[in-house]
Amino acid sequence: MNIRELSGYSKDPETICIKVAGDDASTFLQGQFSNDINLLEKNIFQYSSYSTNQGKVIAIFRILKDSDKYIILINKEIADYFIQKLSMYILMSKVVIEVADEYSIVGVCGETSDNLLRDLDNKNSNGVKRNDGYWILDNNCRNFSSSTLVYTNIAKGIDCINRLIDEDELSLNINKLSDYYNGFLRLNIETKELYIPQVLNLEKLNGINYKKGCYTGQEIVARTHYLGKIKKKLFLISHSSDSINILSKVHDDDDEILGEVMSSNLNINQETICLAVIRLDSIKKNLYINKSKINIVN
Repeated sequence: MNIRELSGYSKDPETICIKVAGDDASTFLQGQFSNDINLLEKNIFQYSSYSTNQGKVIAIFRILKDSDKYIILINKEIADYFIQKLSMYILMSKVVIEVADEYSIVGVCGETSDNLLRDLDNKNSNGVKRNDGYWILDNNCRNFSSSTLVYTNIAKGIDCINRLIDEDELSLNINKLSDYYNGFLRLNIETKELYIPQVLNLEKLNGINYKKGCYTGQEIVARTHYLGKIKKKLFLISHSSDSINILSKVHDDDDEILGEVMSSNLNINQETICLAVIRLDSIKKNLYINKSKINIVN
């Protein structure tokens, strides 16, 4: 399978939407997330993260604004834990956090994606929105063109969704594949609260705003940015082993542990890819997981 020739769409059952609404929603989220909610416009989405007081990331997600409410696209596996932790800070604020079943998510790639985007109004570098009820978010990577389609079940722009009926439905999760190539990690219960945002590519994704005010974990994140230097980073790796799983350790020829796998595997182009955190001073070494050779893709 040549991914550069992929064209079509696929559902993304691993991602769900969480809705945050209420009079105090903006102020509340501004005090919790790594990005600046005040810069979030109607037709723009952000990458952002939510961390513990110690700066360890609980979840990485996309967030967009739908009228007076915020919609968070997040890994289904971490959603309940994310809501539980975030809700602890509501206190007396007028905020409601709940799963939003009325939103659906589809991945679109190749020529199908290009055709959807070609005639859209309100284009910008971070995402596009054509009509009330659906958004097309840019998820391009260097390997192929890709978009994430978010729409409500009563979308006024239903013609956009109807266009996909005549396209190929792919068995591969397009959104997930694009996320991997873009270094966007879908944290789950096993991998939560292990690393600070900078290690997990939030700077690369423009998911950290160092000029905003305080938020949960901000002191650690800011201190690392201004005074420190990260020693590990998230990389896309390829391998040919069926024994490599989440939290499998990366080691060198001397069996020194240099990192660990942070995502599930995806099979593409007759090889297997996943995301792993690896020490920056070791990326030119021979690297292995369970004695199987691995290669850094990016």
